Amino acid sequence: MVLSTHQTKTATLILSLALLVMSFFDAPLVLEPHCSVTARMAYHFFHANFFHALCNIWCLLALAFYYDIEDWELLLAYIIAATIPSWALSPLHSLLSPVKAVGFSGICFALMGIVFHKVARKRYYLSWIIPIVAVGFFIPGMAAGVHLYCFTIGIIVSLVLYCIARHRLVRKERP
Repeated sequence: MVLSTHQTKTATLILSLALLVMSFFDAPLVLEPHCSVTARMAYHFFHANFFHALCNIWCLLALAFYYDIEDWELLLAYIIAATIPSWALSPLHSLLSPVKAVGFSGICFALMGIVFHKVARKRYYLSWIIPIVAVGFFIPGMAAGVHLYCFTIGIIVSLVLYCIARHRLVRKERP
């Protein structure tokens, strides 16, 4: 079942409210190199603190309302963030401390990559995202490897989507 844009935005608002409520609970699990499948599926919904949750919610809502994300894009971002390989979580990807990740930012970075084909000012867009990812490698406890992996896979998905859309347009224009 495909949701309308309005329904997806409503679902995103409800998800944001749930994330905000969940931010008041301690994370019973985290994403780390050899964690369980349950941890991989649920770590997105717990945050280090209220401010962390607010930042993730702000990003999610900005993407949902500015780029009109669709339900399948949100689901795909979740799948990307849940299937992060163990090497993206290794201590080598955090220069100051080992990574034990919680939060919705993996999904947000995957979404930022997925919507890339919709972005009009691509260089400007990247000029904000790339430094954020880079700085993350120097902030203790930040899962910069997760952010980089999710954004990169999202960009690849975006390029595939762009090529498919372009191919359909070209086929439609042929006599």
